[in-house]
Amino acid sequence: MRRVVLLDPLWPLDGVDAALAGLDVRVEKTDVAAGDDVVAVLAAPEQEIRADVLERCPNLVLTGTCSTGYDNLDVDALSDAGVVCLHVSGYCDEEVAEHALALATGLLRGVYRLDRHVRDGGWWPYPVEPRRVRGSVLGVVGLGNIGRLVAALGLANGMAVVACDPVVDPADVRALGVEPVDLPTLLATSDVVTLHAPLVDATRHLIDADALRRMRPDAYLVNCARAGLVDHAALGAALAAGEIAGAAIDVLPTEPPGPDEPALRWPNLVLQPHASWYSPAANLAPYRRQIDDLARVLRGERPQGQIREVGA
Repeated sequence: MRRVVLLDPLWPLDGVDAALAGLDVRVEKTDVAAGDDVVAVLAAPEQEIRADVLERCPNLVLTGTCSTGYDNLDVDALSDAGVVCLHVSGYCDEEVAEHALALATGLLRGVYRLDRHVRDGGWWPYPVEPRRVRGSVLGVVGLGNIGRLVAALGLANGMAVVACDPVVDPADVRALGVEPVDLPTLLATSDVVTLHAPLVDATRHLIDADALRRMRPDAYLVNCARAGLVDHAALGAALAAGEIAGAAIDVLPTEPPGPDEPALRWPNLVLQPHASWYSPAANLAPYRRQIDDLARVLRGERPQGQIREVGA
């Protein structure tokens, strides 16, 4: 019998057997994918599936990641080898957008520093000047599904929203009530810059030392997308030098961070445990959708979450 390997130890098994009934496969949770009988390997976002899996699983048909981002998959090499690569889009768009805006408004209002101030015995004067959210400028980098939701939430809160996305027609951006700008302009004019771009070669370290210097000293950075969008060494230096007012990040280069993670000691930084995607509903959706897509592939049907055509 063919095997489906689930690398994620937290993968819920309820309903899996029913979804795959009659397809001549058995499901196995393990941290190693190997064997001629393995036809599918499904992973968590932090687990990498590279081209060398083909050496261990020569009859592999499908790989997938339970996330919208898929930089943990070697999509080109696997697709070229005829392996279907899956991701799950849209399952937590609202959660990420709401979390990003919550961090943005929390930074503007000084919520996090005021909390620490009271816990340290302080009261008046305040260690930070809370700013009015209405009328502030929100800069959205990336206008995919999540970026558009963030823009809509910003507009609903009375913010002026500017956005940068080279693949979206400026007329479509304006139709959202958002002003299209290039990245240097966005960095120079925004009170809060929030990142919602995919991590690809062109966007890796998009926010580097030069980009951070373009931001205003009273501006904030929010990243609920991918850690690789930001040069973290440059961010630490910018925070220490007061080049920007602060930042909030939900993604780190290494997760969870070890005790020596530099970001744990950076000033004016709000850290989150990669939680922006989460709600009870969003927690189960990607697992169910990956299994449903696996069943489609095994039945010879087209999956909904295929990243790229095989062999294309």
